[in-house]
Amino acid sequence: MSPAPTSAIALRRASAADLAAIMDLERTGFAAPEQWSEASWRGELEGTDRIVLVAAVPAGSSTTGAASAEAARPDDAPHGLLGVITYQVGPDTADLMRVVVAPAARGRRVGRALVQAGMMYVRGRGVERVLLEVRHDNAPAIALYTGCGFSTLATRTNYYGPGADALVMSAPVETDLPSFHLPQTKGTRHD
Repeated sequence: MSPAPTSAIALRRASAADLAAIMDLERTGFAAPEQWSEASWRGELEGTDRIVLVAAVPAGSSTTGAASAEAARPDDAPHGLLGVITYQVGPDTADLMRVVVAPAARGRRVGRALVQAGMMYVRGRGVERVLLEVRHDNAPAIALYTGCGFSTLATRTNYYGPGADALVMSAPVETDLPSFHLPQTKGTRHD
């Protein structure tokens, strides 16, 4: 069975109003010792050098059939959010800091849509390369990043604790990416 298309999701810039839903995603996506705190996520949302995007169930989405309805709004999609991603944006390099996808939305290319949307956004800010660290045994994440053009540069031994190495991965921000514009929302900062 092939993954459901990403057309059943809406990508947008996250706001402070999304914090509770992001924290719900964090709790479903990571074991307690690996979870980011609410203060960490608030810092991501408020940081001037950060871009936080969410994948959400489209408002007023209409689907037909039980399978389509289930795919559009998974039971464990907190507050309609299917995923979140955050980048720290520098002058020519961005760091992909975190990706979390709701368990029921995994395999639907939500993570890929978030990574690619973020890459298009940072390209507009003049970024030429994106870097990230991923746990060496996180096969789904490594497959996602490899599929999005990332390659391994180095290994950081015990980065996540004893026996938990990090792969440092990098991808060029391609110049042939299509233009990407996030919808403007009244009262929301877009840069």
